Amino acid sequence: MNKEALLGIRQYFDMVHGITLRAISAFSNEDLDFRPQPGMRSPRELIYHIYGMEKEIATGVRTGKITQETENVAIPESDAASASLASLDTVAKLQEYANACHKIGNEAAAEISEEELARLVEAPYGSFPAWQFFSFAYDEHWHHRGQLYTYLRLLGKEPPMLYDYDNSPA
Repeated sequence: MNKEALLGIRQYFDMVHGITLRAISAFSNEDLDFRPQPGMRSPRELIYHIYGMEKEIATGVRTGKITQETENVAIPESDAASASLASLDTVAKLQEYANACHKIGNEAAAEISEEELARLVEAPYGSFPAWQFFSFAYDEHWHHRGQLYTYLRLLGKEPPMLYDYDNSPA
């Protein structure tokens, strides 16, 4: 993958992010700790994880390494995440967090060179070219956003249309 292709993908990801922000806004503050059953992540934990992983992946791409310790910061069940997660107690704060993390992903993509895109980045689950980690963040986003849509339906709320980019805030 070259830089031009990556930036094009990130532009599309911006539109996807805009729809996700709309999905987040469909939750009430009281809905944020909803669990369909014990042991499942809440909407707050899912949102934290989606965007925390995007941020940690972008940071790891910049440094050339993602460690289990840095990844744990984005895993809601981890002790490393507890303080940050506790502070995100409203829909508005989660949206701010989502925007800040997504911005870090965009900045990493904008700043990376062609050579750095091909460089291997180490992670607990293997070493891959830097460009592949941007794909991992994108896949992670869609996967967990699907869970958020399921939660909205379980709460009796209508999720935004998946591809309603014309009405996206991004």
